[in-house]
Amino acid sequence: MILLRIVSKSEGKIEEIAETLLRERLIMDVNIKRDLERAEMVNDKLILTPVYLLTAKTRATLFDAIDQLLNDLYPGHMPEVYAIPIMQMDWKQAQSLTRDVQSVSKRARLKKLLRRVSGGGRSKS
Repeated sequence: MILLRIVSKSEGKIEEIAETLLRERLIMDVNIKRDLERAEMVNDKLILTPVYLLTAKTRATLFDAIDQLLNDLYPGHMPEVYAIPIMQMDWKQAQSLTRDVQSVSKRARLKKLLRRVSGGGRSKS
């Protein structure tokens, strides 16, 4: 199991991603953190940029499918996506949580979704 993390400067994009991943049962749940700032040094000057963070628990085997879906949805405007492995948790709770998340054997459904998204003329904000 992994903790999926997606960062974007667009609150709307984060909300759209959360809804899509939940609707397609690719993640178990979502936390959206607002009012965050990313600090970076640019030309020896501290620059603060507002960002939005989505975190979600999912199966590690679904990361590549989620990454591909996001690349198809947001070509040229891909949010930052990475995962942190969940090394320990209450594993009885984990079994309960993963019950409703797709397994790798449902790749046909993912491929259908990718075809629908890439041909559906969806906004690429």
